[in-house]
Amino acid sequence: MCNRDRRVLWFLGSTVQMLGSRKELDVNGFRNLYKVFRETRRATRERATLAVLGDSPEAARIAEATGAQRDMRGAEIILEVDAPGDSVRLTGKGVEDVGDLELGPTDEGSLRDDLAPRIVKALEEEYLVPLAKGYPFFRRAVCDEIIRNNARQNAVIGALPVPGADMPVMTANQGRMVLLIAAAYGEELSFQRARELLGVLAAGIGLRALARQVLKFIPIGGWAASAALGYAGTLAMGRATVLYFERGHQKVGAEEMERIRERAAREARGFVERMRERRRGK
Repeated sequence: MCNRDRRVLWFLGSTVQMLGSRKELDVNGFRNLYKVFRETRRATRERATLAVLGDSPEAARIAEATGAQRDMRGAEIILEVDAPGDSVRLTGKGVEDVGDLELGPTDEGSLRDDLAPRIVKALEEEYLVPLAKGYPFFRRAVCDEIIRNNARQNAVIGALPVPGADMPVMTANQGRMVLLIAAAYGEELSFQRARELLGVLAAGIGLRALARQVLKFIPIGGWAASAALGYAGTLAMGRATVLYFERGHQKVGAEEMERIRERAAREARGFVERMRERRRGK
């Protein structure tokens, strides 16, 4: 079991402990969101330092594309490219999974689409936003990882057999995701603005339309449908949030949102199928 799977299990245990009666959930919903807001604001004000080491042409191209420094001074994330080859070594205190990464083509597009996501996936979670703030090259990869982390957590919440437990916790979790994405794009939202944006994004997604798409793939109710809705809704909200900040605060159009919902529903089906396989294996 990888460390991120352990964190999801820890999150499940913590969620079960914090859930109470429906009345308590209603009262605590606002408090949970405000607590998430304060904690996230504090955690996203730092910037990470990335270093690319080595004298090879590949090292020079990676450093130029990413904007990384060429020495180790103060670096928390270090990419060693010592000689032409088919791998690079990722180390540093910001790295959770230290080790070698396969090195493919080093043009900017390939580095952004292939190497950047694998670097991001290997990092400690608290270094995701600081890396994006310091190096815009990694923004999309960081946001994709944040979205998937939160989608997995909300799928776990959706699968809990506690009536009424999902919405307050999911909303707080999605609020945290929106704040993290905003921070990755260098924007610090007020609490009021964060709440307003969360409402606008939720309305734009169209939860009824999303539910219909999810139920096309998972027609049977119960924990599977709830988990799929939690996963798909969080994916859709996260991706709409990324586009909102990438496009200078422009809302996503109806046709594009339909495509986002459809993709999220299909991915939710795959995730729930994997959850079922894990349950059978217990």
